[in-house]
Amino acid sequence: MKAAIIDDLAICREEMRESLNRYLDETYSGDMPVIREFESGEDFLSHFRPGDYDIIFIDQYMNGLSGINTAKKIREKDELAALVFVTTSLSHAIDSYEVRACGYLVKPYTYEKFRKTMELTHLEKIRSARFISVEQNKFLLREILWCDRDGHYIQIHTEKRGMFRSRIPFAELTGLLAPYRQFVNCYKSCIVNMDRVEQVDGLDFLLDTGDRVPFSGRKKKEMEELFDEYLFWREREDEME
Repeated sequence: MKAAIIDDLAICREEMRESLNRYLDETYSGDMPVIREFESGEDFLSHFRPGDYDIIFIDQYMNGLSGINTAKKIREKDELAALVFVTTSLSHAIDSYEVRACGYLVKPYTYEKFRKTMELTHLEKIRSARFISVEQNKFLLREILWCDRDGHYIQIHTEKRGMFRSRIPFAELTGLLAPYRQFVNCYKSCIVNMDRVEQVDGLDFLLDTGDRVPFSGRKKKEMEELFDEYLFWREREDEME
């Protein structure tokens, strides 16, 4: 999960971060969320790239660029990210439809209102369309089977495009995948996509393609528990859709 909070008041950013962390802990337990804060629309846009965030919280009334105008700039580059306005007035609620905002929180808000707003964002659909970029190549998260290292090369194994090799550090690849719960380190320098795992068979993850990704015997119990936990989480999310 990758989120941005744009608000010129530190206390408001902290309140939003606390609410978001609570929601993510309750709903996506096990994820390693990446939450970044920005004091203005200009500051955010100077760092923004398409696909950077799953969800962006935007204060309407800020010094400089307004929340609505910030959102318009975002939509010029990213049509997928969920946008949630956080403001002290309902006067711009209609304007939010222009940028396809999926939520509108009026300060002060309760956690219950925050939770209900989050349920309207359909984050799972957004996440399923997410991708990572390695050099000039883009990979949908759902097409990645597993990743490993061969000498100085990282290897990304995909279902339809075969294997991609690059000399980027494995730690850099790990960082790209870290915000997404489905990617699990099964041994040193190997990451498996739990969304593609059908079962644990002996000391292997059996993928839906028939491929096998091994793990060490000493980690067998840990891997079985991680797989069971992920299955429970995925089934729970399916029920909530």
